[in-house]
Amino acid sequence: MKRLLSVVGVSLSLLVLVGMIVILVQEVGQAISSSQAFQSPLRFQSPVGTPAQLPGTPVVSRPPKPTFTPTSIPTSTPVPTALPLPPSAVLALWVENFPEGQGSVLWLADPRDIGDRREVLRFDQDAIAEVSLSPDGRKMAVITRYWKTAALWIANANGDGLQRLDQNSTLGGLLWSQDSRLLAYEAGWLEESIMPSYKTGTPTSWLVGQGSVELVDITTGEKRRLLEAQDDLPLSVLGWSADGQELYYVLAQEDDTYQLWATSQEGQDGRRILSGSNAVLGVPLLSPDGSKFLVGTSEGVAWLSANGRDQQVIAQPQQGFTAIWAPNSQDLIVSYWNSDYSEMVVQSINLYTRSTRNLGSIRPVGDWQLLAISRDYQWLAAYHYYSGLYWVHLPTGTTIPISGQDHQLVFVAWVSNTALTIGEETQ
Repeated sequence: MKRLLSVVGVSLSLLVLVGMIVILVQEVGQAISSSQAFQSPLRFQSPVGTPAQLPGTPVVSRPPKPTFTPTSIPTSTPVPTALPLPPSAVLALWVENFPEGQGSVLWLADPRDIGDRREVLRFDQDAIAEVSLSPDGRKMAVITRYWKTAALWIANANGDGLQRLDQNSTLGGLLWSQDSRLLAYEAGWLEESIMPSYKTGTPTSWLVGQGSVELVDITTGEKRRLLEAQDDLPLSVLGWSADGQELYYVLAQEDDTYQLWATSQEGQDGRRILSGSNAVLGVPLLSPDGSKFLVGTSEGVAWLSANGRDQQVIAQPQQGFTAIWAPNSQDLIVSYWNSDYSEMVVQSINLYTRSTRNLGSIRPVGDWQLLAISRDYQWLAAYHYYSGLYWVHLPTGTTIPISGQDHQLVFVAWVSNTALTIGEETQ
């Protein structure tokens, strides 16, 4: 009996031991399984989207200034389709500047059909800032800009024979003498100057803007400085006298006034002609022949002889009033809003008889700036501050928008059909 009980006890002990081993193995297995599940990448999905930028990581917003010359991308030229207007005796000359660094083109076209335009001059990189045709129509002066540099070029009126005459930080104000021999222009640059600091009073290096009026003889290439601008009196040139012996310029004052001056070809014997206000018309406008100025006075818009002795009021500013000289220097071209504000009326006023002549109208009414009128009074170039450059055929009131795909457009001149070939006068 005792032997039987001993066997049973041993068997029970083995069963308990086996059970404990099984439980222990299961727990260890579960622990191993849990550990593998935590470490396994298959349990996690990759995040959707781009991870957030790490703090302190620099973000490049734009590339540095390119040093290469990209290929110019001209605007898509419209299909040549002439408008149903009478044949034009003049052609339009204008500039189209492409996005920065992509160059510019000087175009020539019949104003009825800019799709049939032709290229006169092209720059692969520079933007054309200003173009001025010589009075005899045989030469053109061109100012281009790229990055921080401006350049002055001279070329034949058809675009041939391009030569660079000058280079500076800024250039502008191209003015030909009446005999097409002398060219005056404004130049600007930065010079290092040692001045006391505003805060500490210690000597500090500063960059100070400087300016001058330069004069170049196109026939000989001789260049010399005519005037130097003063920091407290900004200077802008207006043009040459009728005999080509004097150059007119304006000194701006701090109280919204100006002083009108004249100087000789040598930059000496300066004389003050007039002190006036910018309130009515802005700075004086010199007539194409250099014989008189258009000025604003308290009594109205007046013409003033170049010597400052004779002055006559010829117009009263009205709502939307703008004015430019006619090519003959005897008429004034004015525009103003009509009584019901439905259109801009364009008229010519003779300076001596004060007779007026209705030339046409511009629609819609708005902030228009008159740029130039053709010699036959048929075509007007005008700029609308919201919608850009237009040609206006005055007899019919047809307005032609000049598209440039948001490119910068600059009107240059009305020229005769053969002006850029044989050197006739501009219109």
